[in-house]
Amino acid sequence: MTRQEIEKQIARKVVDDALAAGYTIDVFDGEEFAVKNSTDAEQIFAAMFSTDDDRLFLTRDGKTAWVWFIYGNSGWDVISDYNVSLEEVLKGAMKLADELEDKLDA
Repeated sequence: MTRQEIEKQIARKVVDDALAAGYTIDVFDGEEFAVKNSTDAEQIFAAMFSTDDDRLFLTRDGKTAWVWFIYGNSGWDVISDYNVSLEEVLKGAMKLADELEDKLDA
């Protein structure tokens, strides 16, 4: 499994879980918002990975938090930082990242 495949699996889990939890998502690629206020997983995912990092802004109930993805490291560590208010929605992606890291180390 390549680093890019690992990064995409984890990012897909974040997007799917955030949408399932009722968030809308903005994709900021470091220069502009490539997607705003979307609930379309394919649109969101297509806007990601065009730069070295992306920040997803997740909004629900009038509150916004963010997840920062940095690409090009080990893959499983693609989630660089996030607002602690998102710990619950990121739980599945963090578990997946740990599993993928363990698989690579085996």
